[in-house]
Amino acid sequence: MSATDGDVLSQWPAIEELALTRSRGLPVHELLRNSKATSYDSERDVLKLSIATEKIAKTDLEGLRTCVSKACYQVLGFQPKLEVITTSHGNPADVSVELTGKTPTLSVTSASGSNEFLTSSQLQTGLDFGHFVVGPSNQLAAAAAQAVAENPGKAYNPLFIHGGVGLGKTHLLTAIARKLLPRMPKIRMISCEEFVNRFVGALKSGNMEAFRRELRDSDALLIDDIHFLAGKEQTQEEFFHTFNHLYQLGKQICLTSDSLPRDIPNLEDRLISRFHWGLAVKVEPPCTETRMAIVRKKAELRGIEVPDDVVHFLAENIVTNVRELEGAVVQLAALSSMSNRQINLQLAHEALRHLVKSKPTPARIATDDIIDVVCEHYNVRLNDLLSQRRTKNLAFPRHVAMYLTKELTQLTLTEIGSFFGGRDHSTVLHAINKIKGLRLKDSELRNELERFELQLRRPLN
Repeated sequence: MSATDGDVLSQWPAIEELALTRSRGLPVHELLRNSKATSYDSERDVLKLSIATEKIAKTDLEGLRTCVSKACYQVLGFQPKLEVITTSHGNPADVSVELTGKTPTLSVTSASGSNEFLTSSQLQTGLDFGHFVVGPSNQLAAAAAQAVAENPGKAYNPLFIHGGVGLGKTHLLTAIARKLLPRMPKIRMISCEEFVNRFVGALKSGNMEAFRRELRDSDALLIDDIHFLAGKEQTQEEFFHTFNHLYQLGKQICLTSDSLPRDIPNLEDRLISRFHWGLAVKVEPPCTETRMAIVRKKAELRGIEVPDDVVHFLAENIVTNVRELEGAVVQLAALSSMSNRQINLQLAHEALRHLVKSKPTPARIATDDIIDVVCEHYNVRLNDLLSQRRTKNLAFPRHVAMYLTKELTQLTLTEIGSFFGGRDHSTVLHAINKIKGLRLKDSELRNELERFELQLRRPLN
């Protein structure tokens, strides 16, 4: 796709804000805050950024590549190459990185890790408990995070939060750190990738003792994306001893991951066991109501008014990733401001055409398949499940089937009610909310529902 210099540069505020949203809680966030798009060469398809910093670590430049790549695609519909110019001390140095999935070749001196503990200025504004939108999908995780922040080292230690990308795990981790800081000056909050890189660097430099002191002198250790330990035997060995040291001293440990400890490949059994010593809690994709609440909350924080039909449009089209939902609000606000147009459904379609177009097609799950699975599991007949009978042995499977239908299909409440024996939407909503509530409290049911969802989402051979 071709674009002029002016076109791309005029869209930089939206690109930057989306990239900042994606990078929150990561070291690269500060680099992005200090960056400025200076030019775009349409013939070479190169976007040039100027960053006020002396040098950039290789891992940070890769993080910059990822964040800017995705933001460019959302706003522009294509991914230009990126040239970074560091401007510290008036001695710029160019670094060219092609925004593709390949690992870039860099010629930048790697920056060493900082030995300073976390400070409030390093935490992104808005990542606190007050700005976290709580719903059935994250209620337990939010409550556990609050408990840990109020009673560190005693409530749940370690706290292990797992779930998919962009669902709020880093938000909760940052909120915990923010609440702990006034009482605990020695807090470490890093990504697991950074932990691994620092460990490797310490091995190469022969500075392991300093590395260990840096981590083990912490009052609390918060590590994002701990699944990055997978298959790294030496790093796992080091983390095992760091974990033991902090745990025995009663120091709070908080970890996030994209999966349960037992599902992280090539993770030592002794680490799996320790990660379960406290509480492992899942953050799930938000339901429609929660997604709508998130859109309204993000719009409120930006001081913009989003009509109800636009709120519905965003919530219906961005269903699995809270970060993308927030980015959509940012993009919509940016387009409205730059074009001096009122936010309406037409503008939302225009602003999000790339995002909606590139959204993965949901698995085509038929309501008949859901009912077959439920009937087989609970040993009830199809006619009975769809009947008006309300005996307990039928009502509960019926509620489960309605819940799964809402979660796994695009049917509205009215359409679901019509399918299940002509019930009205309020009856369906009551059934769905009942199962949502039970799912939070009943681990057996939670596991059962996850098995249903996995079975139904599994592609047919």
